[in-house]
Amino acid sequence: MSTKKVWGTGIVGAGGWGGQAHIPALAAIEAYEVKAVTGTRVESAQAAAEQYGIASYYTSTSEMAERPEIDVVAVTVKVPEHDRLLRAALEAGKHVYSEWPLARNTAEAQALLELAEERGVKHVAGLQARGNPAVRYIRDLVTERAVGRVLAVNAVVTLPVFPTSNGIVDLAHVYLLDEANGADQLTIGAAHVLDAIEYMVAPFVEVSGRLDTQYPEVNVLETGQRVTADAPDHVLVHGRLAQNALVSAQFVNAGAPGFTLRIIGTGGELLITPRDGLMFQMDRLTLQLVRASGETELLETPDAYASQVRNLFPDPGYNVAHLYALFAQRLAGEEAELPDFSQAVRLHRLLDAIRAASASGVRQEVG
Repeated sequence: MSTKKVWGTGIVGAGGWGGQAHIPALAAIEAYEVKAVTGTRVESAQAAAEQYGIASYYTSTSEMAERPEIDVVAVTVKVPEHDRLLRAALEAGKHVYSEWPLARNTAEAQALLELAEERGVKHVAGLQARGNPAVRYIRDLVTERAVGRVLAVNAVVTLPVFPTSNGIVDLAHVYLLDEANGADQLTIGAAHVLDAIEYMVAPFVEVSGRLDTQYPEVNVLETGQRVTADAPDHVLVHGRLAQNALVSAQFVNAGAPGFTLRIIGTGGELLITPRDGLMFQMDRLTLQLVRASGETELLETPDAYASQVRNLFPDPGYNVAHLYALFAQRLAGEEAELPDFSQAVRLHRLLDAIRAASASGVRQEVG
């Protein structure tokens, strides 16, 4: 069992999500020290290192991962690059944190899982809602039958800025319009919520669904260029969970931004809405218990669920930090439940089942 207490971490890509979420998250946990960063260009890598006070910078993930002071490599860049960059870290024998989606498709994800297991390293996928103290609290409330036997789960999520807003997209997000890139409304907007439903209530055993591209032509904000899209921007999922609760979930690229998630049982329901105005997987969440009598109680997540993270402001890195805290426990040889690459592969397979159901019109079993 390892007794190492501070894990040297290298960030692959600090210009976007890595800088917004991962670096602040790691700074909030004593178990990590960010020692290096990589960028696509020397200038951008150096600028990120200077901005965040990081000692070293590289343009090669392989070169960074070979450094002895690097124990953990976090890959935070766009999905199409995950396979190549994760392989570089895994081949160097380093523990890895991969942002979700793990890969462009299930075959890539499965191969990464096999390589990680072959190398004998620890791994975590960025399904950060599972690190959210509120989500873990909700799971316990469901287990303790706070709303009785769960009959239904209902989710309505409106994301008018993902990936387009009224048929407009910025240059940084044009790649979301190509389904082959593995990053779209299904794999990100829907997947984070569906994964949380599995975690809080029970796994899916069957699904039906409909995927649609309601903005097949999109204007690029900066250039005015009109580009075509084939990635789904509207997702409708119906399903059954392992304990027989029925699920209805809709993810719409329009409307007022927000979400409502209801876990409805024989004794009432848990009503989950935004607290911070962020996407579900980033938000701290507002939780209400609505009893069968109609009485409503606002619930606060007990401090015990906050793990090792304290004094972190609500922002995109909030739930990422809690996931890193759980990962630190795993790295230290302790028991810690967190979404590793095995869970990521399962979620990729669930998304495959939804695609198959949409294409065929036939309900699909989920293994």
